[in-house]
Amino acid sequence: MISNGKKGFTLIELLVVLAVMGLMMGIVGFSLLGGGGAELGASQRNILGVLHQARTIAASTGLVTRILINADPKDDDRFFRYLEIVTKDTNKTDSWDIKREGINLNKGVHFVPNNKTVSKRAEGWRTNAFCVWSGNENEDFILTDAFKGKRKESSGGTVFKFIEFDTAGNLTSPGSVSGGIPQPLLLVLANGSPNPGSSSEKIRFDDPNNITGILLRTFGGFAVLEISDFEG
Repeated sequence: MISNGKKGFTLIELLVVLAVMGLMMGIVGFSLLGGGGAELGASQRNILGVLHQARTIAASTGLVTRILINADPKDDDRFFRYLEIVTKDTNKTDSWDIKREGINLNKGVHFVPNNKTVSKRAEGWRTNAFCVWSGNENEDFILTDAFKGKRKESSGGTVFKFIEFDTAGNLTSPGSVSGGIPQPLLLVLANGSPNPGSSSEKIRFDDPNNITGILLRTFGGFAVLEISDFEG
Protein backbone atom coordinates (compact mmCIF):
# COMPACT_ATOMS: atom_id res chain seq x y z
CA MET A 1 0.00 0.00 0.00
CA ILE A 2 1.39 3.37 -0.99
CA SER A 3 1.22 6.17 1.56
CA ASN A 4 1.04 9.80 0.50
CA GLY A 5 3.02 10.82 3.64
CA LYS A 6 0.14 12.75 5.24
CA LYS A 7 -1.17 11.85 8.66
CA GLY A 8 -4.41 13.17 10.23
CA PHE A 9 -5.46 13.51 13.85
CA THR A 10 -7.11 10.57 15.53
CA LEU A 11 -10.42 11.05 17.34
CA ILE A 12 -8.72 10.72 20.73
CA GLU A 13 -6.16 13.37 19.83
CA LEU A 14 -8.92 15.74 18.76
CA LEU A 15 -10.80 15.17 22.00
CA VAL A 16 -7.66 15.87 24.03
CA VAL A 17 -7.05 19.11 22.13
CA LEU A 18 -10.66 20.20 22.65
CA ALA A 19 -10.47 19.38 26.35
CA VAL A 20 -7.28 21.42 26.77
CA MET A 21 -8.82 24.34 24.86
CA GLY A 22 -11.92 24.18 27.05
CA LEU A 23 -9.79 24.19 30.19
CA MET A 24 -7.78 27.17 28.98
CA MET A 25 -10.94 29.08 28.06
CA GLY A 26 -12.32 28.36 31.53
CA ILE A 27 -9.16 29.70 33.15
CA VAL A 28 -9.25 32.84 31.01
CA GLY A 29 -12.96 33.33 31.71
CA PHE A 30 -12.39 32.96 35.43
CA SER A 31 -9.55 35.48 35.34
CA LEU A 32 -11.84 37.95 33.59
CA LEU A 33 -13.92 38.05 36.73
CA GLY A 34 -11.09 40.07 38.18
CA GLY A 35 -8.95 39.46 41.22
CA GLY A 36 -12.01 39.65 43.47
CA GLY A 37 -13.70 36.66 41.87
CA ALA A 38 -10.55 34.56 41.97
CA GLU A 39 -9.86 35.49 45.59
CA LEU A 40 -13.41 34.64 46.62
CA GLY A 41 -13.18 31.22 45.00
CA ALA A 42 -9.83 30.47 46.61
CA SER A 43 -11.08 31.54 50.04
CA GLN A 44 -14.21 29.41 49.65
CA ARG A 45 -12.08 26.34 48.90
CA ASN A 46 -9.82 27.03 51.87
CA ILE A 47 -12.81 27.29 54.21
CA LEU A 48 -14.21 24.00 52.93
CA GLY A 49 -10.90 22.38 53.86
CA VAL A 50 -11.05 23.87 57.36
CA LEU A 51 -14.67 22.70 57.82
CA HIS A 52 -13.82 19.13 56.81
CA GLN A 53 -10.80 19.12 59.10
CA ALA A 54 -12.76 20.43 62.09
CA ARG A 55 -15.54 17.89 61.62
CA THR A 56 -13.00 15.07 61.35
CA ILE A 57 -11.23 16.20 64.53
CA ALA A 58 -14.51 16.31 66.48
CA ALA A 59 -15.70 12.91 65.27
CA SER A 60 -12.34 11.16 65.76
CA THR A 61 -11.45 12.63 69.17
CA GLY A 62 -14.91 13.01 70.72
CA LEU A 63 -14.05 16.59 71.68
CA VAL A 64 -16.14 19.69 71.14
CA THR A 65 -14.40 21.47 68.27
CA ARG A 66 -14.76 25.07 67.19
CA ILE A 67 -13.67 27.09 64.19
CA LEU A 68 -12.92 30.53 65.54
CA ILE A 69 -13.58 33.60 63.38
CA ASN A 70 -11.96 36.83 64.51
CA ALA A 71 -14.61 39.44 65.32
CA ASP A 72 -12.46 41.85 67.27
CA PRO A 73 -12.86 45.44 65.98
CA LYS A 74 -9.43 46.31 67.44
CA ASP A 75 -7.73 43.86 65.07
CA ASP A 76 -8.02 45.51 61.65
CA ASP A 77 -5.89 42.95 59.78
CA ARG A 78 -7.85 39.92 61.02
CA PHE A 79 -11.34 41.34 61.50
CA PHE A 80 -13.72 38.76 59.96
CA ARG A 81 -10.79 37.33 57.95
CA TYR A 82 -9.02 35.00 60.39
CA LEU A 83 -9.85 31.34 61.19
CA GLU A 84 -8.46 28.90 63.73
CA ILE A 85 -9.48 25.42 64.95
CA VAL A 86 -9.60 24.67 68.68
CA THR A 87 -10.87 21.80 70.82
CA LYS A 88 -12.28 21.88 74.34
CA ASP A 89 -9.78 20.94 77.06
CA THR A 90 -11.49 18.17 79.03
CA ASN A 91 -9.39 18.89 82.11
CA LYS A 92 -10.06 22.64 82.31
CA THR A 93 -13.50 24.06 81.63
CA ASP A 94 -12.19 27.44 80.47
CA SER A 95 -9.33 26.20 78.28
CA TRP A 96 -9.13 25.39 74.55
CA ASP A 97 -6.36 23.58 72.65
CA ILE A 98 -5.28 24.94 69.27
CA LYS A 99 -5.47 22.18 66.65
CA ARG A 100 -4.72 24.20 63.54
CA GLU A 101 -2.70 27.37 63.32
CA GLY A 102 -4.77 30.28 62.12
CA ILE A 103 -5.13 31.35 58.51
CA ASN A 104 -6.41 34.51 56.86
CA LEU A 105 -8.83 34.61 53.97
CA ASN A 106 -7.41 35.78 50.67
CA LYS A 107 -6.66 39.45 50.18
CA GLY A 108 -9.75 41.63 50.19
CA VAL A 109 -12.12 38.81 51.23
CA HIS A 110 -14.13 38.98 54.45
CA PHE A 111 -16.90 37.06 56.14
CA VAL A 112 -20.10 39.12 56.02
CA PRO A 113 -21.09 39.71 59.67
CA ASN A 114 -24.63 39.08 60.83
CA ASN A 115 -24.52 42.32 62.79
CA LYS A 116 -25.17 45.14 60.30
CA THR A 117 -23.69 47.79 62.58
CA VAL A 118 -20.09 46.59 62.13
CA SER A 119 -20.03 46.83 58.33
CA LYS A 120 -21.43 49.02 55.59
CA ARG A 121 -23.33 47.10 52.91
CA ALA A 122 -24.05 48.42 49.44
CA GLU A 123 -27.55 49.35 48.37
CA GLY A 124 -29.35 46.29 47.04
CA TRP A 125 -27.52 43.88 49.36
CA ARG A 126 -29.23 40.49 49.32
CA THR A 127 -31.43 39.93 52.34
CA ASN A 128 -29.90 36.64 53.49
CA ALA A 129 -26.29 37.32 52.48
CA PHE A 130 -24.72 37.24 55.95
CA CYS A 131 -23.17 34.63 58.24
CA VAL A 132 -25.13 32.55 60.75
CA TRP A 133 -22.82 31.29 63.50
CA SER A 134 -23.20 28.51 66.07
CA GLY A 135 -23.28 30.90 69.00
CA ASN A 136 -25.81 33.58 69.83
CA GLU A 137 -25.13 36.60 67.63
CA ASN A 138 -25.29 38.94 70.61
CA GLU A 139 -22.93 36.87 72.75
CA ASP A 140 -19.18 37.25 72.19
CA PHE A 141 -16.72 34.40 72.72
CA ILE A 142 -13.61 36.02 74.22
CA LEU A 143 -10.28 34.22 74.53
CA THR A 144 -6.79 35.17 75.64
CA ASP A 145 -3.87 35.21 73.23
CA ALA A 146 -2.42 31.82 72.34
CA PHE A 147 0.18 30.53 74.81
CA LYS A 148 1.83 27.13 74.47
CA GLY A 149 -0.87 25.96 72.09
CA LYS A 150 -3.77 26.99 74.31
CA ARG A 151 -6.29 29.80 74.72
CA LYS A 152 -8.37 30.52 77.82
CA GLU A 153 -11.82 32.05 78.13
CA SER A 154 -11.59 35.51 79.58
CA SER A 155 -13.47 38.76 80.04
CA GLY A 156 -10.62 40.55 78.28
CA GLY A 157 -8.96 39.30 75.13
CA THR A 158 -9.76 38.65 71.48
CA VAL A 159 -13.41 38.55 70.42
CA PHE A 160 -14.47 35.62 68.23
CA LYS A 161 -17.53 34.17 66.57
CA PHE A 162 -17.47 30.41 66.02
CA ILE A 163 -18.75 27.36 64.19
CA GLU A 164 -19.06 24.43 66.59
CA PHE A 165 -19.04 20.65 66.09
CA ASP A 166 -20.23 18.49 68.97
CA THR A 167 -18.54 15.31 70.21
CA ALA A 168 -20.18 13.29 67.41
CA GLY A 169 -19.05 15.67 64.68
CA ASN A 170 -22.46 17.31 64.19
CA LEU A 171 -22.91 21.05 63.91
CA THR A 172 -24.29 23.01 66.84
CA SER A 173 -27.07 25.39 65.86
CA PRO A 174 -27.73 28.75 67.58
CA GLY A 175 -31.40 27.86 67.97
CA SER A 176 -34.38 26.26 66.33
CA VAL A 177 -37.03 27.50 63.97
CA SER A 178 -40.68 26.47 64.19
CA GLY A 179 -41.14 22.74 64.46
CA GLY A 180 -37.87 22.23 66.32
CA ILE A 181 -35.77 22.08 63.14
CA PRO A 182 -32.18 23.26 63.76
CA GLN A 183 -31.40 26.59 62.12
CA PRO A 184 -28.99 26.13 59.20
CA LEU A 185 -25.56 27.68 59.60
CA LEU A 186 -24.23 29.83 56.80
CA LEU A 187 -20.84 31.28 55.91
CA VAL A 188 -21.01 34.17 53.44
CA LEU A 189 -17.97 35.75 51.81
CA ALA A 190 -17.69 39.01 49.92
CA ASN A 191 -15.05 41.39 48.67
CA GLY A 192 -14.60 44.04 51.31
CA SER A 193 -12.32 46.95 52.05
CA PRO A 194 -11.48 49.07 55.09
CA ASN A 195 -13.97 51.80 55.89
CA PRO A 196 -11.91 54.47 57.69
CA GLY A 197 -14.76 56.99 57.61
CA SER A 198 -16.60 55.16 60.39
CA SER A 199 -15.41 54.03 63.82
CA SER A 200 -18.04 51.28 64.05
CA GLU A 201 -18.52 50.11 60.43
CA LYS A 202 -15.03 48.68 60.00
CA ILE A 203 -15.62 47.04 56.59
CA ARG A 204 -17.47 48.21 53.50
CA PHE A 205 -19.00 45.82 50.99
CA ASP A 206 -19.57 47.70 47.74
CA ASP A 207 -20.74 45.00 45.31
CA PRO A 208 -23.95 43.08 46.19
CA ASN A 209 -23.34 40.69 43.29
CA ASN A 210 -19.81 39.67 44.18
CA ILE A 211 -20.54 37.24 47.00
CA THR A 212 -20.36 33.52 47.60
CA GLY A 213 -21.09 31.20 50.49
CA ILE A 214 -21.23 27.77 52.09
CA LEU A 215 -24.36 26.24 53.63
CA LEU A 216 -23.57 23.95 56.57
CA ARG A 217 -25.90 20.99 57.05
CA THR A 218 -26.21 19.83 60.67
CA PHE A 219 -25.88 16.09 60.02
CA GLY A 220 -24.50 16.15 56.49
CA GLY A 221 -22.00 17.90 54.31
CA PHE A 222 -21.48 21.41 53.04
CA ALA A 223 -23.18 22.98 50.03
CA VAL A 224 -21.35 25.57 47.93
CA LEU A 225 -23.57 28.58 47.19
CA GLU A 226 -23.58 30.91 44.19
CA ILE A 227 -25.04 34.38 43.79
CA SER A 228 -28.33 32.93 42.53
CA ASP A 229 -28.79 31.07 45.84
CA PHE A 230 -29.24 34.31 47.77
CA GLU A 231 -32.49 36.21 48.00
CA GLY A 232 -32.60 39.45 46.02
